[in-house]
Amino acid sequence: MKLTALAIALIMLLCTASQGQMTAYSTTTTGGAPIPAAPASPESIGVEIPTSITTSAQAPSVQESGQTLMRSTEQAAYSSAPQGLRSTATSPTYPKATYPPGAVSQNNLYISYAPQTVAGCYLYANLPLWMQISGRGSIWFYEWYPNGALVTNYAGNVYNPGWYKRWFFADVPGWHILQFYCNGWSNYAYIYVSGPSHWVSPNPAPSPSPYPYPYPYSYREEPMISVYSYSSSSSVQLGSSYK
Repeated sequence: MKLTALAIALIMLLCTASQGQMTAYSTTTTGGAPIPAAPASPESIGVEIPTSITTSAQAPSVQESGQTLMRSTEQAAYSSAPQGLRSTATSPTYPKATYPPGAVSQNNLYISYAPQTVAGCYLYANLPLWMQISGRGSIWFYEWYPNGALVTNYAGNVYNPGWYKRWFFADVPGWHILQFYCNGWSNYAYIYVSGPSHWVSPNPAPSPSPYPYPYPYSYREEPMISVYSYSSSSSVQLGSSYK
C-alpha cells in the first residue's frame, strides 16, 4: 500500500513538473534597449485562451502605416470598446494588469480598447494598441513570440506624456506578450492568435527595424515563403525564423 501511494505521489510530482515547464522567454535586447524582466507565461498566472475573438473595424490608414507611434487621446482609447463596455474600467470582465516584479509605473498598455489587457484574434489580423505614457523619453516596444523569442523595437521619442497608439500585426499563431518602456515599464499585455496547424508566414524573420507597416509581405520584391507546422503547445518551435 505504501509503495502504491509513493508511486502515485511520484507520478503526480512528475506531472506537475512537466506542466511547470513553460516557455522560456528571452530577455536579450538589441540597439541599447533596456533589458526587461521575463514575463510570466499565460498559464502560470491563470490567463486562458479568450473564448471570443477581438475584432476591430479599424485598420491602419495610409498615414498610420508609415508611423511607429501616433499621438492619440484617452477618449479614442475608451470609445473603441464595444457598446456596453465603454464605461467599465473597473469591471471584473477585464483581467488585472500584470506588471514586472517590483516595477512602479503609471505606463499602461491596452489591446484594441482601454482597459483590455488580454485579447484573442485571428492570424494576420491587425489590432490597435493604446499606450498611456506618464513620462518623457525614448520608447521601446517589446514583443515575445510563442517560442519565447523577443523582438525589440525602438518606437521613437516621447516629448509629451499622454495617450499614444500603435498597431499589432498577428503574424504567428499562439500567445504574444507585449510591453513597452518609457522611463518606466508598462504592464504586460497578452494576445492569443488563432491559426491553422499549417500556415504560411508573410514575414519569415523579425525585422530589426520598428514595425512600420500593416502588411509585411508587400515590402519584399521577391517574397520568401516559409511554411510552419504549429503545435498547440505553449513552447512551440518556429524553426529557423527566430534565432
